[in-house]
Amino acid sequence: MKNRLPADFLWGNSVSSMQTEGAWNEGGKGMSVYDIRQPAEFASDWKVATDSYHRYREDFDLMQDLGMNCYRFQIAWSRVCPDGDGEFNEQGIAFYHQFIDELIARGIEPMICLYHFDMPLSLAERYNGFTDRRVMDAFIRYGQKMIACYGDKVKYWLTFNGAESVPFAGSVSDFRLSAGGEDLRELYLIQHHVMMAHVHLTHYLHQTKPQCLMGGMLAHALVYPATCKPRDILCAQPAG
Repeated sequence: MKNRLPADFLWGNSVSSMQTEGAWNEGGKGMSVYDIRQPAEFASDWKVATDSYHRYREDFDLMQDLGMNCYRFQIAWSRVCPDGDGEFNEQGIAFYHQFIDELIARGIEPMICLYHFDMPLSLAERYNGFTDRRVMDAFIRYGQKMIACYGDKVKYWLTFNGAESVPFAGSVSDFRLSAGGEDLRELYLIQHHVMMAHVHLTHYLHQTKPQCLMGGMLAHALVYPATCKPRDILCAQPAG
């Protein structure tokens, strides 16, 4: 073939912890804002989800059978640090060590995302989430701990899933405190703290684990005009 994908091309899948792990109250895990999410007609409460916490080896076998060579998973902040800013949970840290080792054993490159809107409930209740700089500091501390724990095994890292969407995550979790209020200043404050945390952790990763790479993920969606009429095209441009 004339055109081939490079040998180091990564092909796999991407998940969040709350949509896959289940085990919301096992292994010393604390509560996140998603753990008080009520089930709806077309959505579960994710207390079991796909039960990856108990069945991840089966999942990895299926990925291997499909020829996947990368898995971007997310560490549940409240699993490794139940209150978000208190003591770390060694049982949770050990779980992800085993999780990563099982991926590597199957030739699947692990890629870690540190946050997918699953604010530890304690931080949401005490500080109103990322509106407060103390939560930014807690996230940096958590991220540094994860890098120290797994940086020798995991090359690829992401701080935030959909970084520009963090201010609006409360509408997803049905918990207002995870995102702050409707005030525009609060939304900008959240985004400022998110970007600052990303910068701090990127520098920390490069300084302590120079073999590793830090990336970002934006949840941008293309918007197409309904027709080719100029009015529809103009309407689609700001949204896109």
